[in-house]
Amino acid sequence: MEDEHDDEQIDDQAAARHGSARSSDDDQAAASVDDHEDDQPQPDSDDLYAKLKPKQQRAILALITEPTVAKAAESAGVSESTVHRWLLDDTFAKAFRRARRETFGQAIALAQRYTPLAVNNLAKIMNDLATAASARVSAACAILKFARDSIELDDLQARIESLETAAAQQEKWSRR
Repeated sequence: MEDEHDDEQIDDQAAARHGSARSSDDDQAAASVDDHEDDQPQPDSDDLYAKLKPKQQRAILALITEPTVAKAAESAGVSESTVHRWLLDDTFAKAFRRARRETFGQAIALAQRYTPLAVNNLAKIMNDLATAASARVSAACAILKFARDSIELDDLQARIESLETAAAQQEKWSRR
């Protein structure tokens, strides 16, 4: 408890030196640490998370679920300046980025599960003559765009696979 109080005093002093009149936009920008890691192998997320203190673990969860750093700090039971200081720490920042990526991945998976239902609902709207013409046209456009984007993604995947195969064969021949 005394350690946390000392940390908050140090953080408050550092914030005063650096002029810490931050807006919530600044808070979000500070939390938005560059997602690109260097090419070094990353430790397992469980190992990375285990290196954090319980308050830091709570802060990461709060940063993901709360709209601002200030609210995340309050939810985690630490000062806002402590969270900002932790965001500058490599281990904490990496764990936070990993947690954000995992959370986003779960959201993508959820969206993919609902895709067939969404397309089905668009088709119902498109075919319902009682629905306004503008809504039917919008539904048809959305379906066409989805279909076109899917074809483009399939084409890109095939091209990438072809290029990777050609590169692998070229590398194999150059070693001889």
